[in-house]
Amino acid sequence: MVSGEGDKDFQFGTKWGFATLLNGEKLGLWKGFFAIAHMEYNMGNSVNGNGGTLLPVNTGLAYPGIEGADRFDGSVYLVQFLSKTDKVVIGKMSTRDLTNFSTFSGGGGRTGFQNTAFITAPNGITTPDIFGAAYMSNNEKRDLTFMVYDANSSLNKIGFKDRFQDGVTFFGSADIIVHIAGLKGKQGILGVASTKDVYNTDDVFDILNPNQTSQKKSNRWTLGYYFEQALWQSPTNKKQNFGLYGQVIMTDGEGSPVDYGFVLGLGGKAPFAKRPMDHWGIGYFNYSFSDGISELNIPTILKTAAGEAGIETYYNAFLTPWFSLGVDFQWIQPGLASRGGVSNGDAAFIGLRSGIIF
Repeated sequence: MVSGEGDKDFQFGTKWGFATLLNGEKLGLWKGFFAIAHMEYNMGNSVNGNGGTLLPVNTGLAYPGIEGADRFDGSVYLVQFLSKTDKVVIGKMSTRDLTNFSTFSGGGGRTGFQNTAFITAPNGITTPDIFGAAYMSNNEKRDLTFMVYDANSSLNKIGFKDRFQDGVTFFGSADIIVHIAGLKGKQGILGVASTKDVYNTDDVFDILNPNQTSQKKSNRWTLGYYFEQALWQSPTNKKQNFGLYGQVIMTDGEGSPVDYGFVLGLGGKAPFAKRPMDHWGIGYFNYSFSDGISELNIPTILKTAAGEAGIETYYNAFLTPWFSLGVDFQWIQPGLASRGGVSNGDAAFIGLRSGIIF
């Protein structure tokens, strides 16, 4: 953090990722079956939470964690292709990989945008890791996804103990593929609903200090619209392109700390013939807190703002096909207006990163 309230010391952290794919057909089982494991291990320190920010400014180091046993976790799931376009997925999955809604904003916090606002569209219902099942159908005209999973987060959890004890969450999305001036894009809608009962965020003190009169909110929901549209594409390489993208979400406002929010950005592959793997992005996000959260004021302890907003821009240069160097800049209006009696102004972060693909 180079500007803002709090520690401005340089923080160094690393993320290790290990992925294994087993092809069932080659193992003597049946066609279209795969088993996938994606493990993550974090080391060092991060700037998450500095300057009064509530959304992680470095998603890669925020999940699975950065301290103790929480720093190691992973996804293990089974995939069965029903056809070339349809598949079923069962197991523990990372929403950071599943819910990257745009081609131009992907990367799971590792190679693209780093702020969680651009990666998982925080809504208070969707959790960092899920345990459940998904059906996905993708073709040249449309994409469909439907998921059912444990309402509780599966982050840093293994096994089947206590699964689904607090309810289930349903997720669905559908988009159509469009072409404008010969360039590909998509327009889509999504919905999330959960049966888990939580304390109503209209009275945040019921969450901090629940009692017999505290009311719980059930049947929480989120609705959203998203789009992407390519603006440029290399005439010799269809995968080298950049475009505009965005997403808008709204929630029921009582069972989620977020009332509504949106992101808008521009990015993708760099338009340089000799640097086809480089990618870049610039985007703006704004998330408004629900009434109870935005009105939280505990003198000398903390006071929340109406929401959190910010700008992020990055450039990632691949010096070789397996080694990259990147720079990232974020300017955040933090969600905590004050902490410990000290006011938080705008916060600025500059980050450097490198990546090695084995």
